[in-house]
Amino acid sequence: MTGLIFAATSVAEQLPPPIEVPEVLKNYQDTQDCFPGVIYDPSSVAEVQQIVRDAVDQGRKVMTGSRRFNSQIDAACAGNGEVQITLENMDQVISLDKENLQVTVQAGMRFRDLTAYLRDHELSVPMVTELAIFTIGGMLGSGTHGSTFTQKSSMISDYVTELKLVDGKGDLRVISGEMLNAARVNLGVLGVVVEVTIEVEPGYKVQAKVKGYHSDDELEDVVLDLARDNHSANVAWFPGLGRYTVTTYNKVPLSTKGNAYNAQADVSDFSEYLFGLIFDSLHEADSATLQCFAASLRHTARSSSYFRDVDSGLKKWIKPTGHADLMQHFVCKEPDKCVWDNLPIALQEVAIPFEELPNWIADVRQIIANSEKTCFPLNGIYFRFGKASDSYLGMTAGRDTAFVGIEYTLRQRGEAVPKNYFVNLEIEQMSLRKYGARPHWGKNSVAIFEDMAERFPKWSQFMDVKEELDPNNIFSNPFWSRVSGADPLENYLTPGCNPDGQCYCQTDEHCEEGASCQAGVWYSDARICKAD
Repeated sequence: MTGLIFAATSVAEQLPPPIEVPEVLKNYQDTQDCFPGVIYDPSSVAEVQQIVRDAVDQGRKVMTGSRRFNSQIDAACAGNGEVQITLENMDQVISLDKENLQVTVQAGMRFRDLTAYLRDHELSVPMVTELAIFTIGGMLGSGTHGSTFTQKSSMISDYVTELKLVDGKGDLRVISGEMLNAARVNLGVLGVVVEVTIEVEPGYKVQAKVKGYHSDDELEDVVLDLARDNHSANVAWFPGLGRYTVTTYNKVPLSTKGNAYNAQADVSDFSEYLFGLIFDSLHEADSATLQCFAASLRHTARSSSYFRDVDSGLKKWIKPTGHADLMQHFVCKEPDKCVWDNLPIALQEVAIPFEELPNWIADVRQIIANSEKTCFPLNGIYFRFGKASDSYLGMTAGRDTAFVGIEYTLRQRGEAVPKNYFVNLEIEQMSLRKYGARPHWGKNSVAIFEDMAERFPKWSQFMDVKEELDPNNIFSNPFWSRVSGADPLENYLTPGCNPDGQCYCQTDEHCEEGASCQAGVWYSDARICKAD
């Protein structure tokens, strides 16, 4: 392992003034609050070092995260009263090495700014996510991914050749070699990542193809080839309708005519208003018909081109072509405000072994066939793909992967669950316990992070690296305590915990009023809250 140390300076740095409570950190949907005791916005590595050293002296915990963090859980939140660092003032390109195809950036840089910078230099990152608002450090913290099965990886983490972090003693470490595989996906618990060097490649464009299918009978037979045969692919399966859609992207030369962008999220105010009415209605007791109507609308919307020309704003129906990042990022009508900011959703995503996806689909068919009429109205069940990673804690660690996502609507925390929410819970538990699924580190609810150490073959090696880099365990927070087992999930088995996603029920008191805790309708090892 490699982890070069830069010795601490002898003179304490002058720190920027902390922001004292009562400032509260919130996520992008206002569904998660964090209550640090102090927030720092350092502008240099030396300032980060001094913040960490002071925290060590005070016996306090430290976590790095944004004020308006782009996660539905508390993964990047400091614990109550602890030390929160944001890197919003450390967001610049440090160097570009065109000859060796590498770029070095500060960890607070947003991915959209990196891709725009590289585009200006006729370069590209080898992977692209569907959301570009994340910081580079945040993407390494959670293992953010896109969808590609022909590139080396779908995670930006796997294109990192070196990173610098401030460790648990306040020293600056240069991480490379085998230790880098631990730090690629680090959950923020190894230190404060401050600089990252990333592989890039010559710039290119992609050409998209969008197609909707009105029968899903052959989905198991074709889904893996869709991943293998295209540069990037995503599949939205609407099993309640018996339909699916496919969007594929394939590389074309940078000189190819076309300047389109992905306009899925660029919706009008009126459309957003209508979505809001549907969102509220989807929680009502008689909403099955409306749920499937909404799913039908989404299937139709995803069945033809949702790309527009950058200059004219007109829809591109025939061979939409554009820069890889603009074609695959969701571009919203306002840069920092998308439809899901106003209409909150919950997104449960897991990663299962790639070759098992057809079997998983067959099992989900059985769950739905044995349940009440159920549709998935937002994006259906959403499939993306990635090659095996050398990272210790990446979702793709050691195995080719299919990412499986299910979205559902929120109203207010704990007040209501979507129609037939128990179907989602049965699918989740089947994925975890039959298919060895790994939850996405930046999405999901509390309950899904069960037995995490057993899901990653190199978990113990990751813990060894944490012990070396953070011997006093100052980089910790409530999320890490839960997923590492220090705070067992049994502690969250409280009355009404199931509707909040805090638990999978074990007794009736864990369910919402009018429901009881029952075995799954198809996967009997699941425990679901279902109306009597």
